[in-house]
Amino acid sequence: MTEDERLQLLVREALRPAAVPGPSRDLWPLVVERIRASAPWSWLDLSLAAALAIALLMRPSWLWFVVCHL
Repeated sequence: MTEDERLQLLVREALRPAAVPGPSRDLWPLVVERIRASAPWSWLDLSLAAALAIALLMRPSWLWFVVCHL
């Protein structure tokens, strides 16, 4: 028995395969439902959008700065 075979044997003995049959239910419909659900706009989102709009109205030259960071 070579060192590689011995190492493989030791690893196989140490890491037995798990006896888990799988998930108890199908999780994919939950994932699809969560993706399709639209998240409502929060007050923080609305206030940041308003602040950005006001800043761009006051300083139109900042548009390039905003575009470069999107």
